Amino acid sequence: MHCTRRDFLATFAAGLAAPALPAAPAGRPNILFLLTDDQTFDSIHALGNAHIRTPNIDRLVARGTAFTNCYNPGGWHGAICVASRTMLNTGRFLWQARPLEKDRAAIEAAPLWPRIWRQGGYATYLTGKWHVNADPKTLFDRADHVRPGMPPTCEAAYLRPKDGQPDPWDPADTTRPGHWTGGKHWAAVTADDAIAYLRASAKTDKPFFAYVAFNAPHDPRQAPAEYQALYPPDKIPLPDNFLPAYPGAAALGSPATLRDERLAPTPRTPRAIQTHRSEYYAIITYLDDQIGRILATLDQTGLAENTLVALASDNGLAVGQHGFMGKQNPFEHSIKVPLVLAGPGIPRGHTRHALVYLQDLRPTLLELAGLHDAPGTAFRSFAPLLDPTVPPDTPHRTILHTAYRTHWRTLRQGDWKLILTAQGKNKPMLPRLHNLRDDPNERHDLAQDPAHAQRLASLQAALQTEMQRAGDPLARPRPHVRHTQPTRPAEDSAARRMA
Repeated sequence: MHCTRRDFLATFAAGLAAPALPAAPAGRPNILFLLTDDQTFDSIHALGNAHIRTPNIDRLVARGTAFTNCYNPGGWHGAICVASRTMLNTGRFLWQARPLEKDRAAIEAAPLWPRIWRQGGYATYLTGKWHVNADPKTLFDRADHVRPGMPPTCEAAYLRPKDGQPDPWDPADTTRPGHWTGGKHWAAVTADDAIAYLRASAKTDKPFFAYVAFNAPHDPRQAPAEYQALYPPDKIPLPDNFLPAYPGAAALGSPATLRDERLAPTPRTPRAIQTHRSEYYAIITYLDDQIGRILATLDQTGLAENTLVALASDNGLAVGQHGFMGKQNPFEHSIKVPLVLAGPGIPRGHTRHALVYLQDLRPTLLELAGLHDAPGTAFRSFAPLLDPTVPPDTPHRTILHTAYRTHWRTLRQGDWKLILTAQGKNKPMLPRLHNLRDDPNERHDLAQDPAHAQRLASLQAALQTEMQRAGDPLARPRPHVRHTQPTRPAEDSAARRMA
């Protein structure tokens, strides 16, 4: 189905004024949602990572708008993806979404995202990872190769490589469990499914919502040998915030025994981190090629002129930063994700630094299609920021906060970020304070600097307010954190001692 950019914008404007959920008129855009798994925000060449090759995502960035401050609100257990995807598909914030994981009846009664698209007159399609406590085969018109939370794995993929010993794992070995299970890499299968669906959709006039969810680059991080060869481990630089171990990792809910953290030995070694980052880059480049195949199909079928493409990930990943391997920690690499939109009406080559939640994409795409999200959704559309005449520094959210279990909370306001870590029942939470403009790698904690005491107190008060609004179980009266904290080692000095 095809329409001009003028037709699309006219339909979009009419949709904004529509008082109720309308049926899809002619000219409404198709929606292609590409969702990856465990992809940190800093894993795209065009957005600043000079060490990785992502030519197809780079082209998407060039013809669209990238949001550089997109966050997942957090998680209620180690599988952060469950919380992320449940929030996205229900429109509920973290603590209201949490009960739905175990309550099938409640989640089925929620305003699920694919159901809204279907009610709005869209054909709906899923391929790949779902990981939401609802039956996708009843929610989508069609669902192919519905995948679990992660591919199968084995013990050989953990606690490796160890210095002085051969690495027992070969990420290109197709006989190992993981993404090769079934005989073909899961990322290629997901792309095949999407391509077949797009080709069939090109022959109809009905708009579609295609939810294409890759398991990559989640571990076990496997890719064909030619992709591994692009990234010799000894050529991969260590991240600037590399640490052999993070002081207080257990308090953050990320002990060395956590599944994600067991992927590499503790303390971390340069060899181990370079190896894992090499494999991470390789599977992302392989994933990028699969995305390229899908985007090429849009062009070949003529669908590109009327298809909005959104690329995002469910959560980030550390892969050796701050001493962590997983995504259960409060640092930017683990809570921030890539987000790119491209297609008709989307400004080309634009970058927005406004604070957004990943789940704000839900009402945004609905709005761009002339539909409305369900009343009471916790998230809000950032569609106004897709107007190129809107000043580049226009905010979407002035404050944004994230959380993980009872272990930590964060608040982002402008360039400032507060992290509070629980220290035990009825004890004050321990603060960290960073200026992300001056310290993007979060190496220098300013919480104990008297010059920032007033700002620290202001951010703590703002976070408590946000927690109360969100129904956070920790939003209860607590002793105020004194600005003079017990002496603790700075990260850089700790790294020197442990190296």
